[in-house]
Amino acid sequence: MRKVIQIFLVVALIAGVAGAADESPIAGTWQGKMEDVPVVTLTVKDDHGKLSGTVISYKIISNGNGPQVAGKSSTDMIDPRLDGKIFSYQIKASNGDLLSYQMELTGKDEGEFKGKFTTTGGGEPPEIKMIREKEART
Repeated sequence: MRKVIQIFLVVALIAGVAGAADESPIAGTWQGKMEDVPVVTLTVKDDHGKLSGTVISYKIISNGNGPQVAGKSSTDMIDPRLDGKIFSYQIKASNGDLLSYQMELTGKDEGEFKGKFTTTGGGEPPEIKMIREKEART
């Protein structure tokens, strides 16, 4: 009977650790849109505190009919980190420079994307609200 209780406790401990990984504040797919058009998608993995992920950046054009996606590119995150409510990472630009980005977590499944990006016509780039997609649990 004692052995059964020990096995149960080990299984419960393992399940608790796996459940904690599911509750990562940053893991998942985050979608940033402007005027219902995707601008950036972050896919973040959290393997017991070791973060990794990819970034999809969308090229947006406006030809008088509102913004539209004209292309996209994907790249791996470099040195992704979560420090409190600030998630940061870098990507390598086509010229080899490292570009830094941040997302501030503003709620359980919400954030605000910050970083350098270009807007046509000058001016400050708009804030991009990020929403973590709800993933189907099996």
